[in-house]
Amino acid sequence: PTPEYAALIRRLFHGCSVVAVVGSGFDGVAGVCDGIAAELAASGRRVVMVSADRLLNMSPSAVTSETALVPGSARNVWHWPSPLDRQIEFFKSSAPVKLDPDKWLDFLRQNFDSVLFSCPSLELEKLQSATGITEIAALADVAVLVVEAGRTPKLQIQRDQRALQSRGVKLAGCILVRRR
Repeated sequence: PTPEYAALIRRLFHGCSVVAVVGSGFDGVAGVCDGIAAELAASGRRVVMVSADRLLNMSPSAVTSETALVPGSARNVWHWPSPLDRQIEFFKSSAPVKLDPDKWLDFLRQNFDSVLFSCPSLELEKLQSATGITEIAALADVAVLVVEAGRTPKLQIQRDQRALQSRGVKLAGCILVRRR
């Protein structure tokens, strides 16, 4: 991995950190999370990426097994929750096999050094149920907005910033991305 996220990692990831990466008019948040996770993993940390979309679209009873973790593309990187058709059986954790649906974040904190919430653009929030993207981001220690250079309007960034802060999200700043 390239050190493009090195300064961000030094600033935000201390001990066991949970960071929400939230799109602001940008639909490539998963790719940004992949880059951050790869750099964290290269430094020896165990990382889990949590898909807010999958989390919002699954029933609480589906969040009961440690086998819902799937390995990522880099060593020491995992994804949770997994797509329903990709259950695995070889993840070894220090938690019991069955998870309490209300304790999933505690389980992830106990078993990983870093937790990344991959949250799609807040524009999609209008389509979500009452527990939406901002509620998931509020569970994190800190959040960053991902904005696209030259494309994300300033008003949208300000609107998204207010939406996050009104839900109690501690916003650390923005990641400026330029598409190639």
